[in-house]
Amino acid sequence: MSNVLLTYILPVYNTAPYLTKCLQSLLNQGLQPEEYEVIAVDDGSSDNSREVIEALAKDHPQIRLITQANAGVSAARNRALDNARGRFVQFVDSDDYLEENVMGPLLRRAVDEDLDVLMFNFKWVDTDGNFIKVSKPLDEMPPTTPVMNGPEFLDHYPMMQYVCWYLVRLEHLNRLSLRFDTSLIACEDGALAAKFLLHASRVAYNDATPYCYVNRSDSAMNNTDRNHLLRRIFSQIDAAALINRSITDYEATTGAQSPASVKGLRNLYLFFSMTKSLTCGCVDEVVAHMRDLGLYPFPCIGPEINYIGTKWKILHGLMMHPRVWSFLSRLYGMVKN
Repeated sequence: MSNVLLTYILPVYNTAPYLTKCLQSLLNQGLQPEEYEVIAVDDGSSDNSREVIEALAKDHPQIRLITQANAGVSAARNRALDNARGRFVQFVDSDDYLEENVMGPLLRRAVDEDLDVLMFNFKWVDTDGNFIKVSKPLDEMPPTTPVMNGPEFLDHYPMMQYVCWYLVRLEHLNRLSLRFDTSLIACEDGALAAKFLLHASRVAYNDATPYCYVNRSDSAMNNTDRNHLLRRIFSQIDAAALINRSITDYEATTGAQSPASVKGLRNLYLFFSMTKSLTCGCVDEVVAHMRDLGLYPFPCIGPEINYIGTKWKILHGLMMHPRVWSFLSRLYGMVKN
């Protein structure tokens, strides 16, 4: 049986300028070398990312490099999961990094309390490391929460969509045969997180902020090409459909209502798909795709997903009238141009 407690899942694609900082941060968490491993999957990088990893791995054998032809972040993460030996996994993007010596205490709690999932915070920084903001499930969070099952936890706290918010027991993922959907190019995190939280037996939260998300202007999320945006919007809608299926399966299996925060994440994906459809001038295509999946019309986002205020209801009301939303999209395009 492996003694590895933690596996860092690190997909890599053309992030050489950020990789050394990222990898060094994983090595500096106060863990003994035999307690953790870093599985870096080079997803067909065309820069010198592979060489950066290999250079560090010479002195740090806990770094394991896997190479593959470019297949996307989900395929890279799945490849790492299939090769992971740790009791827990943490997902890290290779242009982000961790604060030093924060993960050790979090891992100890996850191990000592036999958790399936441990949630924490992350903070936004710019490419120079300057602080932007901290993201928490709620503005007022306790230092820690008691252990609850997944649905109980989600009844108290919002559903957080990014997998970098969590430490997750590998056995929990494997028992449910959970992997990332490789057909998605956006929102694949939320589709997976909804499943592993809904079916978790032991979930808790710590008010710690180990994860530093680097806000890059050149990232894929900021690509403004219309075709790329439309693909991302469709992926977001498809992720909402997967969450909706998880909700349906959960309710059919348990006879209980799914937590409102999971439904809230589904609605959030649909809401912001409609927002993006207005700005990129593709309202008709987006509404048609939602209808094909049985997701239009959809409920408004609200406090269950930490969106509070009348403006969301007003926007939602407009979205539920496609002709009006299309007109606003054309108007937006005229003003923008």
